[in-house]
Amino acid sequence: MEIVQKTLYNDETSTPHAFYKLLNHNFSIEDALNILDKIDWDFKNFNTQYLTHKFHSYPARFIPQIPYSFIKLFTKEGDTVLDPMCGGGTTIVEAFLNNRNAIGIDLNPLATLITKVKTTLISDDEMIYLDRKLKMMEKHIDLEYKKVDYVLQTLPNRKISKIFNEMIISKLETIRETIDEIKYEGHIDLYDLCRVAFSQTIWSLVENRSQNDVIKNFLNIIRLYERELKLTKHKLKSFPKITVLTGDARKMPVEDKSVDLIVTSPPYVNAYDYYRIHMYNMLWLGMDFSSFKKNEIGGHSHFIANRFRLLSEYLGDMFRSMIEMNRVLKVGKFCVIVVGNSSLEYELIESHKFFENFAKKIGFAHRKTIFRKIDTTKKYTNSDIGKINDEYIVVLQKENDVPVKSTDDEFIAKNVFLEMLNFKEQINENPGTSIRGRRPTEYRIQMNLMKINEAIKTIYNDVKLKEL
Repeated sequence: MEIVQKTLYNDETSTPHAFYKLLNHNFSIEDALNILDKIDWDFKNFNTQYLTHKFHSYPARFIPQIPYSFIKLFTKEGDTVLDPMCGGGTTIVEAFLNNRNAIGIDLNPLATLITKVKTTLISDDEMIYLDRKLKMMEKHIDLEYKKVDYVLQTLPNRKISKIFNEMIISKLETIRETIDEIKYEGHIDLYDLCRVAFSQTIWSLVENRSQNDVIKNFLNIIRLYERELKLTKHKLKSFPKITVLTGDARKMPVEDKSVDLIVTSPPYVNAYDYYRIHMYNMLWLGMDFSSFKKNEIGGHSHFIANRFRLLSEYLGDMFRSMIEMNRVLKVGKFCVIVVGNSSLEYELIESHKFFENFAKKIGFAHRKTIFRKIDTTKKYTNSDIGKINDEYIVVLQKENDVPVKSTDDEFIAKNVFLEMLNFKEQINENPGTSIRGRRPTEYRIQMNLMKINEAIKTIYNDVKLKEL
């Protein structure tokens, strides 16, 4: 296995000017693969927040220079780029900005809403209408809004809910009422834009534990969106086709062999509960976060009593997703998976190795794995779970069509079983390899071995395809 860590050529791409200049050429596949070794993947001092990438924070999203690199090296204008777990839409935005058609899929309806808004331009006339509508809202703020009591009753039973006092709820309900009026008056793209700005307003409240003026914050966010969309419109040479779907990477509604490049960053096992992070946003937007919680991949809330069963489930879900990636990708084209290590019961989960092993069984050639450090000052991470400070970029090339379907439970279970046996051997030989660095007790190690044995016995049930 080739893992690129540092190269002799980093000076060629250590500055933004050198990086963008290097990639602004056409390359053969082999030359493009060689160029990957010349890139300084740490991207220190690079601007990672520009144009619509500034819209709405999203946990664990990767920086735009990663999908940009692969889009420039392995596609041409008019090609189709897919991100089957698109999250905040970084890959889709980069495809959009570089005149590639794109398909973004995510199980989280908030993620697909954000991605859609980031790649939807708004006309000047529509923006004039919006400005007028928001000025009317400011003049008619009703702080005695009758739905306050109802909202208080529906908030989750968590300490953070206390920041939503009657004043804040009144203002949030005023914003929501105005957004609904925009929808009823037929301005759907503006409606979606305002919903994302509204979600970001609520996100800011939750993340900062603050009680700032939510009306003012919402209006500032709208002005930011308006400004960046205008800049985006000026940058575009043409208007590629962007399709954003709320769907499942394990069963993608995408045609066979229709995609020229896949760049995705899947969830990290046991690292985040995306539904929990987005709970308040989704609540005010009327989205069903309970369904998302039940079906999200790698969620921290799954299998509380035995985390190794969570690992089995995660591997099964990701293996299905990789089978689907192979199905929709054209032969000879590339699939790029960006993933970090995580921690589970004091044990290190080297996710990239699982992906590399799976790839060889479903028609992919493993071309290289690139190691990169994450700038911890610019990432969203849960400090209690995983401490993910680096990540791996797994570069795969499709050689053959996948020989099975993602619905083949027997094939999925068989291969997850083999990976879990290897993982058990890792624990036997070198227990307590967690990236947290804390050494478990002998009792805890023995408990882990018992639990992983239990997880191996329940693999066939745990990896079965679930009906959404």
